[in-house]
Parts: sequence; C-alpha cells; structure tokens
Amino acid sequence: MKIIGKVYLASAVICGLASQPALADATVTVDDVPVNLAFSGFVRADFGAGDRYPTEYGEERFGSSKDLLLLSVTTEDIQAILDFGGTIFNDGVSNGTAGIKDAFIIVGADKKTGFSFSVGAQPLLFGLHPNGYPGDSSLQANVDYGADGAFAVSQQAGPSIIFNYKFTPDESLRFGAFDLAESNATNYTQATNGSKIKDNLFILWRGNNIGNTGLYATAGAERIYVGASGGPIGGEGFLVDGSKTIYSVGAGYKNDLIDASLEYIHLDANIVNTEDDERYIRAHVAVTPAPQWTAYADYSNAHELGVSTYRIGAFWQFRKHLRFTAEYSKDVFSSTNELYNPVYDDGGAESYTYGTPQPSNVESVDLRATFTF
Repeated sequence: MKIIGKVYLASAVICGLASQPALADATVTVDDVPVNLAFSGFVRADFGAGDRYPTEYGEERFGSSKDLLLLSVTTEDIQAILDFGGTIFNDGVSNGTAGIKDAFIIVGADKKTGFSFSVGAQPLLFGLHPNGYPGDSSLQANVDYGADGAFAVSQQAGPSIIFNYKFTPDESLRFGAFDLAESNATNYTQATNGSKIKDNLFILWRGNNIGNTGLYATAGAERIYVGASGGPIGGEGFLVDGSKTIYSVGAGYKNDLIDASLEYIHLDANIVNTEDDERYIRAHVAVTPAPQWTAYADYSNAHELGVSTYRIGAFWQFRKHLRFTAEYSKDVFSSTNELYNPVYDDGGAESYTYGTPQPSNVESVDLRATFTF
C-alpha cells in the first residue's frame, strides 16, 4: 500500500504541473530522497501547398505535423523519460494518430564525463544530425530521414540499450544494441534465425566544438538485421536472414553566424533493396544574420534511389516560445544507374528494374508555427 501511495503522489504532482503551464518542474521528497518532476514539449500548426500533396485534398495539407508532451522524473543520477506525441492532418491518413513515442530510463544522467547508459524505447541518435520523435531540421524530411522511400538512418528508434562514454564534455563514444525486426525484415516470417538483439548493434564517436574551434564531427557503424530481400524491386526474392552494415561519417563548423555540415552514409544494398550499395549525401547550411532570424539551405541525395531533395527556408523567433518557419522544397527524381529505365522481355513487354517508372518531381511551400514549453 505504501508503494501505491507513492505512485499516486507522483501522478498527482504531474497532473498538477500539467494544469499550470507556467510551472515547468517541481521537487518532492520520497523516502528522504529528492525527486524532480518536470514536463516540456511543443505544439505545431502546419500548412502546405503544392503538388507534393494529393489532388484529392486540393494539393494542400493543413493540421499539426507533430505535437509532444515530455514527462521526466529525476532522482539522484537516474532519470525516466516518457514522451506522448500525436499528428492531426486533413489527409485522411494521419488524422488523429497519437501514442507513446519514447519511454526509457537513463542511469548516470547529466554526467559531464564517464559512463552512463539508457534502456527502453528510445532514439538511437546515430549519425551527424540525428533526432527522435521531433524530426528533421527542415519542414520536409530529407533523404536520411526517410524522404521518398529512403531508409530513415537519422531517425531510428525503438527498444534498445545504449551506453555512452564521455571522454570530455564535448567528446563521446555511444554504442549499444537494439531490435527493430519489423522495420527492417521485409519477410521475416520465413527467417530461420530471425532478428535478435545481438544482430542489431551500433557505435558512434562524436566530437563537439573540437579544440574550441567550432568544428564538430561524427563517425559510426551499424549492423542491422535484414530478413528477406528481393534485390531490385520486382525481382526474385531471396532470404538474407542476417545483419548488414551502415556506415556514417560527417563533419561541420558552427559559430554565432553560420552552421555548415556535410555527411556521407553508406548502406548495404540488402537494407534498401537495391542492386548496388546505396550512398546518401546530406549537406546543410544555416546562417543567422541577426538575432531571432535564421535562413537555411539543405540538400540530400540517394544515389541508387535516384532522388535529390532541395530545402530552402527561414525561421523567425517571434517570441521566446513561438517560432514561425517558411520553406520551399523540391524533390527531383533522375534515372541514376538506369534505375527507372524500362526493360523488355522476349515478347516486347515493358517493365522496370525497380518495379516503377520514374516518379514525377514534386514541390511545395510549407509554413509552420511552433510553440514550445
């Protein structure tokens, strides 16, 4: 009964915090140990227009791309994170989707150096510009975030145990194991081994503000389980039933005026179902010419998929908690390595190596208001 009482106490405090947005956190004492309870999050309002969006919806999209409520409980050096998120759009697909996005425990939270680890459902944070539920740095996702059917290397998340060793406050080595079978096995019901946690491993070195120069960089490798793959889409399927590799290396420079970076990602062909290994390139530059104003340009390319994405935008920090963003984006498809070129059988019937003709280029103008708390 005493334990149940403590659970009710924590729930009551969290509910009380939620009813008072001005109060971001509070501290209570349980068994003479201070427990800090806090919440934060954001609400987005989005509007987009262009042929990126279906004609049946007027080539427009209106709603909220993502909303988040993050609850955290910290005692001593242990922290628990619970994220609730949702999406509401007029597209008939993502209307009203909501649920728990992250739920994990960190041991060694806020340590400036040394070991810490986290376990639960969480973002892997693999690559130069990774993120969890919030998403990409531009309004429209780039290739490394899954644009146009690419593999979302920078936004992988799920059940995992992750260790982090900080050599200094700015240099760390992050490594761990995860299990994302449903995301990566296209026909895992035929697998003889199946995805195990030992089949999904990653390691990532990160350096921030290296030598106080403004330079930052990452280098990492990942082994991820793949079930069945058909090689080129439409080809004869074959069973992989094993781990395949992703490599990532990137570097950038950041100061008060500019933030520019370049990342290269190499994926085994079986992960993305292509004839040859896939290569992603992501280049990003942001300029802040005046306080509260930032302009950015972003380019990404998937060589085998045959797509390049272009993002140009700007945001204005209108108030401390409210930001307005405007962006123009375009996705351009090309016949890289004869990707979409038709082939003909003996009877003259036309087909495509990847099962589809070359998609049409798409573009849009998107606007967003983001309130953070």
